[in-house]
This record gives sequence, C-alpha cells and structure tokens, in this order.
Amino acid sequence: MGESLRLILLFTPLIAGAIAIFFSFQLMKRYGVPFVISYFYYLVFLYIFGVYSLIGSGVLEHLFIRMEIEQDIIHSARLFMIFLGIPFMALSTFMLLRSMVEFFQRKIAHAFTLSYFITSILAFILYGFFIIKLTRFEQGDYQFLITVQRWVFLGFMVFMYLVVYLNIVILTRKQTDSYEKKFIRRFGSWYLLFMVLSCTSFALSPLHDIVPHVFIFIFLSWHLIPILFLSLYLEKYHGQSSSVQEDFAIKLMAFAEKFEISKREREVIQLICKGLANQEIGDSLFISLQTVKDHIHRIFVKTGVKNRVQLTNLIRSM
Repeated sequence: MGESLRLILLFTPLIAGAIAIFFSFQLMKRYGVPFVISYFYYLVFLYIFGVYSLIGSGVLEHLFIRMEIEQDIIHSARLFMIFLGIPFMALSTFMLLRSMVEFFQRKIAHAFTLSYFITSILAFILYGFFIIKLTRFEQGDYQFLITVQRWVFLGFMVFMYLVVYLNIVILTRKQTDSYEKKFIRRFGSWYLLFMVLSCTSFALSPLHDIVPHVFIFIFLSWHLIPILFLSLYLEKYHGQSSSVQEDFAIKLMAFAEKFEISKREREVIQLICKGLANQEIGDSLFISLQTVKDHIHRIFVKTGVKNRVQLTNLIRSM
C-alpha cells in the first residue's frame, strides 16, 4: 500500500471522528439534555481509544518496522498501547448505555454500575499481568495473546452493543409517542449495525492490509450518521424551548456576575432549575453528592435564598 493512500486512510477517520465530537458538543451545548451529555462523553472516550490504541499502535508498529526493530519489541509496544486504552473503551460503552437509559428519564442501577466497573478493573489488571509476564519474563506466546486480545475485544463489542439495543427494545414497549419510539429504535439499530460492521472488519483484518483501515474508518466515522438523526429529534422535541433557554442563559450570566457565582456553581444552578435532584446533579457533573450539597450551600449563602424555588425565581426576575 502506498504512503499517500495510507495517510489518506489514516487521516480521514480522524477528521470524521473529530467532526462527530464537534457536532455532539454543539448539541450538548445548545440543548443540555442529560442523555445528549452522556452521548457526547461516549464519543470522546471512544475517539481517545481509537486514536491512542488503534491508530497509535498501528503507527508505532509501522515506524518500528521501518527502523528494523525486533519483532518481539514491536508486539510488546502494540500490546501496551492497546492495554492503556482499555479504560477509555470501557468508559465509552458505559456512557452509551447510560445515554440510552437517560433518554427514557431513568438511571442505571447502582448494582450494575458497580459490577461493570469492578469487572472492567479486574479484566484490566489480569490483562496487564499477562502482558508483564510475557514481555518482562518472556513467559508465553505473543501470537496467542494477540489472538486472545482480538477475540476478547470482539466479544466485548458484541455484548455491550447488544445490551444497549435490548435495553432500547425493552424500554420502548411502553412508549406512546410513535415518533419518539421510532427515533430511538432507529438510533439503536444504527449502533447495532455499527457493531456488526466493526466486528466483521476487525475479524477480517489479518486477511489484507486495507481491512484494518476499513475497520478504523467505520469505528471513528460511523457516528456522523446517528448524530444527524439525533439533531432532527432534538430540534423537534427540544427546539421550541431554545429561545426560552437562551433568555434564561442571559439572565443566569447576569445573576452570576451580580452574586460572584463561580463557573461550577453556575453549572449546578442550571441543573437545579431543570429540576434535577442532588444525586442527579452529581451524576451529570461527575462530582460526589457531598460536593453538590457544598456547592448549593455556598450558592444559598451568596444569594440569601433559602430554597430552590426562591433561587429559580430570583434568576427569572433578573
């Protein structure tokens, strides 16, 4: 494969993935809906994994081959690059599942969250143990570990995206709005197809040099399609209130300047005015429940209000 074609195949998905993140950020900024926020972080974590572990390891291997470095060292470097990207893959799939659950105004059960991250951490540690055992103590077969890594990745992709789609199917059974049901099922179907195409191209990647590039292209570029459907849905269901939101944002800025409200406190206030409970605010901002309570206490002290209703009314009167 020529260098020019290789560079085109490398940079095209990078640019497409970055565009997808940019559009999702704009949607998050404009609408501020919880499931859109989670979806944005899904794309960010997935992009980091794709760039760092998939593209980064491939580029590193290409450079090492040109430098005529030993094959064992090349395999070792690739394994470590992918190993360090595993947490981002685990976070991305969790954020996608969380986004789909939040779409139905629900929360992921704490037991599932705990078991998911405990399992992910244990898998991360176990994989790291085998890499160290192989690379430092030369105990084991590189090809065997690479094969296991390939099939574990495929199994994880299939399992998580099937879980996401099955959750969508189950939760839409009680949906009365046909357009909303149609949207979320179509959205889930696109990611089911994404999983099938990604896994197929990844499984076939050893057959030809072009196939890994096809996998990378699908893995990073696919999200532009669901974002189109997402923007149409948000415009239909949340676009009517955008002018009200903009007016509220202007008042909130004036309010923040008057009472010397910090950026983080302003974010807490926005979520309070949307009716979120303390725990939901903590989940949205990735802070603890106690930190949320501390922020709210400082806001009340600065503004002289005694409850959320007074706070909201004070902002609207600006």
